[in-house]
This record gives sequence, structure tokens and C-alpha cells, in this order.
Amino acid sequence: MNRMTQANKKGWDGLAATHYKNYHIDKLLAGTPLLNELIQKEVGDVKGKSLVHLLCHIGTDTLSWALLGAKVTGIDISSESLKYARKLAAQMGIGAEFIEADVMEAAQIVQDKYDIAFSSTGVLCWLPDIQRYAQTVRHLLRDDGFFYIFDGHPFRSVFLDEAGESNTQAIHGNYFRKEVWQYDNMGDYTDADLKIPVNSYEWNWTMGEIITAFCEAGMRIVFLHEFPQYFYNGYTPYDVQNEKVELYPCTFSLKARAK
Repeated sequence: MNRMTQANKKGWDGLAATHYKNYHIDKLLAGTPLLNELIQKEVGDVKGKSLVHLLCHIGTDTLSWALLGAKVTGIDISSESLKYARKLAAQMGIGAEFIEADVMEAAQIVQDKYDIAFSSTGVLCWLPDIQRYAQTVRHLLRDDGFFYIFDGHPFRSVFLDEAGESNTQAIHGNYFRKEVWQYDNMGDYTDADLKIPVNSYEWNWTMGEIITAFCEAGMRIVFLHEFPQYFYNGYTPYDVQNEKVELYPCTFSLKARAK
């Protein structure tokens, strides 16, 4: 685990308690999946299937898939986050497995194979190596399995300046940026006043790099969908019909089969 990933781990450890308060746990405990309708539709029926959720954080999406019938496993680097994931699973009476691991090292730790590998919303920016991530996904899948991701579109990087600050009124960033963004304090999208006193680091991957990584890992792209809506505000599933439509791609979804 490199020093930047270790710093990010400390940041996510620090955010876990706040996210447990702000992630609409009451809805989840009442039996309502927190996955938006778009994701549910594109992934399809998961009843009876094994699903591994990479970068699962406190497990709300992981356990949402369990509510929809999947046998679930979550993998995350943050030990504090997984404490809350396990707490939620126990409260819900769900036999989920949660594994503490850096996703970059998961292939050496996890030998089980799954029908579905899943990641969603705010994932790719935390990956120091997109090729290794794709190889890990392939390692975790059965030969007839598939991978699905829904995330922010990489085009959004053109709205970030050199300091990583956003200005959606002007294009002034480099879509092909290779430098890592460093933030002095890790902020939070559920509590604007919360600052975790550790440096955090984010990486930028172009759509070409993302697609190529999965192709080189031996996977077949089933679809790539791009959307002019965000469908989320960072943690609350939005009703698709209520989303503002932009003139540029805001989010994307990708499905790839193991063979």
C-alpha cells in the first residue's frame, strides 16, 4: 500500500461515522434498497447470484443488493467503514461478508469467484492503477460473470483547476492530466463543515484508459452508457426524472463480461 493510498485510508476511516449518520440508514433498515433505479435496471436480476462490491465503504449498496436477493461480499480498505457495514448487516439479519483489503491487493487476498463484480459512485478517482483494478475485477469473476460500474464521467475533470477546485462555468482543466491531485484536508460531501486532518489524493483516468484497461484484462465490453445527469448528489439516490440535464456527460455506466 503506497503512502497516498494509506493517507486516503485514514481519511475514509475518519468519514465513516458521519456517513453512517447521513446515508439514509433508516430506509435501508426498513428494507428499501438505496440503489437508484438506473443501476438496478442495468445490472438486472441478482436473485441467487454472488456479488462482490469493490470499495464498498459502509456497505449500504452492498446490503441493498442483498435486499434484492444477491449473496454479497464487500471489499474496502477502511477498517472503520467495515465496522459500520458489519453492524448494518447484523441489524438487518443479512449474512454478508466484508473483507478489509486495498483493492490493489485484493487479488492476492481473495480467491473466491463471483457472478457479479460491482462498483459505484466515486470509485475511479481513488484508484492509483486502473489496469491493476481491471485485472482484479477479472480475477474475482467467474468465467460467465460480469462487471458493472456507475461513476462520475471523466470529462468532468476539465472543470477542475490545478488545485482540484471545481468551476462548472468554464473549461480550464486538462482532460489528459496525469498528475495526482493532493488536498490538504479530506472534505466530505455529506457535511460541508467536516474536515479530516489528513492529506487526500485523487487520480484522473480518461474514458479511453478505462475501456482499454478492461479490454487488456481479457474482458468484453457489453455497453458504455453516458448520461447528461448526475442521478445522485454524492450519497442520496435521486429520482432520475428530477435530475437536471447538462450539455456535457456527467455520469457513465459500463458493463463488461469476463469472456
